[in-house]
Amino acid sequence: MKRIHITVFLLFCLLVCNISLTAQEDDKADTTAENGSITVEALGFKNNEGKARLLLFTSEEGKHFPADQEKAFVKRIIPIENNKVVFNLQDIPYGDYAISVHHDENNDDKVNSNWIGIPKESLGASNDAKGSFGPPSFEKAKITLDTKQMTITINMVN
Repeated sequence: MKRIHITVFLLFCLLVCNISLTAQEDDKADTTAENGSITVEALGFKNNEGKARLLLFTSEEGKHFPADQEKAFVKRIIPIENNKVVFNLQDIPYGDYAISVHHDENNDDKVNSNWIGIPKESLGASNDAKGSFGPPSFEKAKITLDTKQMTITINMVN
C-alpha cells in the first residue's frame, strides 16, 4: 500500500512539474514575438509644400485601406524635403501590411479631389499598387515584414 502512495505521489509531482514547464514555455513564446522596422522612401512629390502623411494598415484592418485613416495601425506626418520623404517605422510586429502615402499640400488632413472624385493631391501605395476606378486594394499593396529591417520605395502618383 505504501508503494502505491509513493507511486501516486511521484506521478502527481511529475504532472505538476510538466504543467509548470509548459506554462513557462508559453510565457517565453509571448515575450519573444518578433518585431522589425520598415523604412519607407516616398519619391516624386511635385513640390515641398504641405506635409506627407503615411498610413500603415494591418491585415486585420485591411478592408479600411487606404481611405479610413482612423483604422490605421500607424500614422505618421513629416515635412517634404527635396521632393521626397523617408519614414522610419520601428518596433513593428512581423506580419502583413499595406502602406499609403498622401501629399497633403494644403494641410487640411484629407485627400482633395476634383468634382468627379479624381484626387488633386499626390498619392502612393506600397508595391506602387494602383486601383482601377478607385484606390488600390489591400491585397495589391500588401507587403510582408518577416525580417528585422525592410526598406521599400513608393513612387508618388501626381
